[in-house]
Amino acid sequence: MRHECYFCITKTVEKLINKFEPKPVVAEDFVFSVHQLLGENRDMANPYLATRVHRLAKEKLNHSNLFKQEKSQANNLLLDQYDHWKSVIEQADNPLYMAAKLAVIGNIIDYGAHSVEDDIIAQIHSLQQQDFKIDETTELIAKIKKAKRILYLGDNAGEIVFDKLFIDTMQHHGVTYVVRGKSVINDVTFEDTKQTGLDKICRVISNGYDAPSTLVEYCSNEFKDEYNKADLIISKGQGNFEGLLHKSHPNLYFMLIAKCNPMGELLGVTKGDMVVTNLKTD
Repeated sequence: MRHECYFCITKTVEKLINKFEPKPVVAEDFVFSVHQLLGENRDMANPYLATRVHRLAKEKLNHSNLFKQEKSQANNLLLDQYDHWKSVIEQADNPLYMAAKLAVIGNIIDYGAHSVEDDIIAQIHSLQQQDFKIDETTELIAKIKKAKRILYLGDNAGEIVFDKLFIDTMQHHGVTYVVRGKSVINDVTFEDTKQTGLDKICRVISNGYDAPSTLVEYCSNEFKDEYNKADLIISKGQGNFEGLLHKSHPNLYFMLIAKCNPMGELLGVTKGDMVVTNLKTD
């Protein structure tokens, strides 16, 4: 575990304590339980550690859905602007490219350690003026047009509204959208697909696990079957990127914003850069 990852996790713990204001004895128990967990598992990859930390948070803080209100608010905020962004896409020279860009921009909505600022809409407009740092969107679009079965791995609430716009713009009948098996941070669940209406435009399944990532070996048999049969996998967000980075699939595309320096270094970009890539590492 890199030291930056350690501080990222402890920052998350601090934010949760500030949010829920537990009794001092509960806060102390939570903090030192996390420190013990980290100390005993310093060689564990971050997605696996994050899963255990957030399970611990739900247990110690006695909340099964730590960001339920924020998730609903983010979904509603973007839903209120749905027609505007649909119009932006329709008026673009390349509507599918614009929809893909907005899907990446939506990845800015995060309530973990790298929290989104209060004015989400201002950030979206700012990112709309920026270019991708790694841009394999044209190749991805070509793959979308050829694929029969597309597996789309969702990431965050709010962001899901731009996922919906992207999938709607694809006009592809073979898309399956994947949500988390249980609530974790502000990641998407079945509840978010129903709130946003995404479940009305494509098939939705759960991956059957509560990691803020996609850890294939722990996912449900249904998910594994879809994963193995997919012609194309679209993976949204840094959490999914970390979990799938070393997985073998010829048509696995990552769409994300680099939210920390270690991920930026791995991708060869700077923190805050937008990326669409079929990156493979050994």
